[in-house]
Amino acid sequence: MKITKSKISLFIQFVVIVLVWSSPFWISWKLILAGIFVYYLQLIVFKEDFFTKRNFNTRERGEMTFYSFILEKIGINIDRKRMQLISDYIFPWIIFAVAYYWQIYLEKVILLSL
Repeated sequence: MKITKSKISLFIQFVVIVLVWSSPFWISWKLILAGIFVYYLQLIVFKEDFFTKRNFNTRERGEMTFYSFILEKIGINIDRKRMQLISDYIFPWIIFAVAYYWQIYLEKVILLSL
């Protein structure tokens, strides 16, 4: 199997997504909230997130997300535009809510805090 720049970039995007989803357990909810706003700033300024633009060469917002790519690879066809909306506007707030609950209500210790 030949390793290409595209495969490496997809793998890096996968690692970043795993780190983001695990972040409530090791990053302060305050840093997660700041990250959400930086992500939204990226969407406003560049109209797309860096990895999606790089990996899928999209022309129009909502054409593809990493989640859509993975689901379609395993045979699950979904509405790409709806998946884009969910990944942009629901997933970040789920991650934030889990972080806030874990850190404030359960008083769990994290690695990176403010």
